[in-house]
Amino acid sequence: MQYNPALDGVRALAILAVVAFHCRVPGCDGGFIGVDVFFVLSGYLITSLLCAEQRRGGIKVGAFYARRALRLYPTLLALLATYTALSPVLWPTDNRWLVASVTASYAMDYVLGFWTLHSPIGHTWSLGVEEKFYLLWPLLLPVFLRTRRPLVWLTLAFVAATAWRYIVALTWGWKQAYFPFDTHMTGILLGAIAAFARLHVSRRAALVSGAVLAAAIAVIPATAKDVSIGGVTLGITAAEASALLLVSYAAEHARSPFLAARPMAYIGRLSYGIYLWHFPVVILLRDVHAQPWWITLGPTLLFSFAMAAICQHVLDAPIRRWREKAWPSPQGTAARLC
Repeated sequence: MQYNPALDGVRALAILAVVAFHCRVPGCDGGFIGVDVFFVLSGYLITSLLCAEQRRGGIKVGAFYARRALRLYPTLLALLATYTALSPVLWPTDNRWLVASVTASYAMDYVLGFWTLHSPIGHTWSLGVEEKFYLLWPLLLPVFLRTRRPLVWLTLAFVAATAWRYIVALTWGWKQAYFPFDTHMTGILLGAIAAFARLHVSRRAALVSGAVLAAAIAVIPATAKDVSIGGVTLGITAAEASALLLVSYAAEHARSPFLAARPMAYIGRLSYGIYLWHFPVVILLRDVHAQPWWITLGPTLLFSFAMAAICQHVLDAPIRRWREKAWPSPQGTAARLC
């Protein structure tokens, strides 16, 4: 694997959809499914890297955990430090130490699924979903690889997890089905399936999948405080299937004129930071000061892009260079994608 800018372009599409949804841009009510695109991409990339490592002599679990922590924690800690410092002024009713503890321990997915915790950094629930995958997958993947048909078993796991989310949504409600890891790991599993299957996706199929994703973003009913049962079930499944085709296409077409364009690839590289930094600004403008979407969107984009760029070049880049020396990934520059 080498660095693939088209996959960063897919990331850019996902983060722009999420920001538009949170800012309540008209026609983007279903933009929350951008998170599911992230999940599929993460499942694909991490599974591809771990499979390559397994072929080279076995997965070094400790080194993998260390690389993940050094990749994800610095920007998250910067966000938490900023939140705890400004919370008494901007959000004085928040239990900021509880929120920071829940976020730092990657437990926000279950807290939001089963309790009420108002916070401008509640969007970190998705990090909780991914972190549990990072903890479990290096241990479970060798088990799948030792089976005769790992792709079949992964597909069965995806079907079972999807059925479980549908059951929880129809029995308990959207929150219990949407936030927790056990009901929202389906996109990650589908990404792992993509890594095994290596689908050959035509440009026409990629365009159709992109159109389906755009239509889902436009028509799925949702608000900042509520997602419809249809959105949690069929909406997420449609987004995951579309993301599967887009990711598979991008994996084969690293120089796609649109996805690999420099602005798209750069936004994709900043997407983690944009995701972390945008939501507190949205909460401040959209909810605290009740600003309309066109006023909320501009400052949100400006602030989150600026903070993401600062974190990328001041924190992440030096740490990445150091971690690649300390815990080298056998995939070289492809590790940048993760």
